[in-house]
Amino acid sequence: MYNSKFVFTALFLCTSLFAATDIKPSEIEKEVQVEKYEKVENIVPSEEEVFMTNSTETVKKLLSYKKTPNSFLSKTSIRNYYKNFDNKLIWSDINGIKDISLSLLETIKNDPVLKPNVKKAFNLDLILNELKNLEKTNDKYIESMTKIDFMLTSIYDKYMRYLSKGYINWKGFKKELKKLDETEEILADWEKFNVNKNSAKLLKTAILDNDLSIAFNEVNYTYPKAKELANTINEFEKLASEGGYIKLPKFKVLKIGDKSSIVKILRERLLQSKDLKVNDCDIQTTITPDTISQVKRDMQEVEKDTQVAGPPLVDKCEIYDEDLKEAVISFQKSHGLLADGIIGSTTRKYLNISIESKILKMRLNLERMRWLPRSLGEKYLLVNIPDFRLKMYDNNEVKLDMKTVVGTRKNPTPIFSNKMSYIVLNPYWRIPPRIVKREIIPKLIKNPTYLHGKDIKLFENWDHTSTEFDLNSIDWSLYDENRVATTNLTTTMIDGKEVQVEETIEPPKGPTMRFIQMPSDKNPLGRMKFMFPNKYAVYLHDTPAKRYFKYTKRALSHGCIRLESPEELLKVIASEDNNFDYTKASSILEDIEKKQIGLKKKIPVHMVYLTSWIDENNNLQFRDDIYRYDRMQKKLMYKTNKHM
Repeated sequence: MYNSKFVFTALFLCTSLFAATDIKPSEIEKEVQVEKYEKVENIVPSEEEVFMTNSTETVKKLLSYKKTPNSFLSKTSIRNYYKNFDNKLIWSDINGIKDISLSLLETIKNDPVLKPNVKKAFNLDLILNELKNLEKTNDKYIESMTKIDFMLTSIYDKYMRYLSKGYINWKGFKKELKKLDETEEILADWEKFNVNKNSAKLLKTAILDNDLSIAFNEVNYTYPKAKELANTINEFEKLASEGGYIKLPKFKVLKIGDKSSIVKILRERLLQSKDLKVNDCDIQTTITPDTISQVKRDMQEVEKDTQVAGPPLVDKCEIYDEDLKEAVISFQKSHGLLADGIIGSTTRKYLNISIESKILKMRLNLERMRWLPRSLGEKYLLVNIPDFRLKMYDNNEVKLDMKTVVGTRKNPTPIFSNKMSYIVLNPYWRIPPRIVKREIIPKLIKNPTYLHGKDIKLFENWDHTSTEFDLNSIDWSLYDENRVATTNLTTTMIDGKEVQVEETIEPPKGPTMRFIQMPSDKNPLGRMKFMFPNKYAVYLHDTPAKRYFKYTKRALSHGCIRLESPEELLKVIASEDNNFDYTKASSILEDIEKKQIGLKKKIPVHMVYLTSWIDENNNLQFRDDIYRYDRMQKKLMYKTNKHM
């Protein structure tokens, strides 16, 4: 476990060394230099001038070595840092280690993502060893200080890279995604945004203002409420040190009006997570294994009440009341569960998740926030896949909030960012080849009439005016899968028009055939789709299958995002875009003719995968790891980051 006193010990050790020998850095240098200056013009330089001259000469000398001592940066990188500072020491001066050095190490030590592995990640033992073995002799002191300075610069640079690119072994994660396709035919993708800033120039500004946060804030996450999530980790760590969450014993079901000794434990547990704000019972009982055993015995006695005349006497604190029900609903909402106020096996399972696993989950999601663009946009759309919701933010306020249906684990929605540039009313559904190959062809082989009445037609290419094939003339049992387009369809805009772009990897045998579903109420895209052209052919769209929005878990699509209220999104966009007239759009939707409308103001769209965050109401949220990315990434979080 990381020693919380480590950083202070390391930094203050330098000062204690000076005190133990009664030697000040200035006195050491003055003895060496005064005589030399007096022989020139009888000018006695100041102590600071002596230190600056000698330290600069030492920096230049050590930087000229083939391998720069105590630096794990490239020779070019470390030279660039000190060139920005005219080859002066950055983290030290005549008085020794600067306070800003303490700020650097203290910030790194408390980083909410790196904390479990910070000592190893930055080799902090090495800097401690250097400080312990600091040479105090006249000819070695400056050189030792310079080596420590190089080390601190290297640590700063490494931390800036972690802030801007994330800490995870990203190459390892991409290999895991590739394995999914090879072993389970799951085509998953995740795009990571890296910040590219000049860390050396940012350090110069930060040092001049004596505030490293100036540099850190330029590259660190900007996701809404990210800092609040980081602060929550500190609260959870304190609770973990006190024993963590109270664990509930097994029971069948608890609902309002029920009477049970276990309700006392439930109250304490919900107080811990702040779902229950006040416990009017003011129970002082310490929950221990003996207490839980007693509760179990009490429950067994209650179950025998049918053999006893009259109801058993029950403490009011054992009654599942309205306040407790509201607390349970609060907990269920914060975990994406059915919020009915009834505690069955599922809610009990979530109540018994350890606080340590939640801390790790929060760290992982803060790390993910470092993979997102630092500017999400003044107004933007955000789809959090595990939350099954879309939100529109405008100046940090939620302007629109609706349920979504996202891709299944077998057909996961990719994680990426792009900009919505146009809307299609009465869209055609150009069915992705992967769906045709996996689902449609097998069904046609079993039942050649499968497509009848579905308004799905077969064309020579993605243009619905191209040559059409007769579905009834094809013997699907002899069907060659190479006659289906083998690549994803990409949509782009050329001269203001929607253009479908594809690339066939291998020449097809015979004519290739594309399945296209005509605009209609049966079309799975509904009556509108919102386009942000991307290589995944993913977009937001309407759906005729409204029943799915009643489900709590909604990972049910082939990868695109189905919207609960697409007309509301259409209305909001139309109200702020001069190219868009909602009244005209409404009349178009009454027909079946396709209409494409370009947007004057492109809207950033972010597909994210967050299983823990602080929402706009400052409530801590947790969600299930529907694509099993959490478990993949946890294994890779603190492995060697060779890509860094």
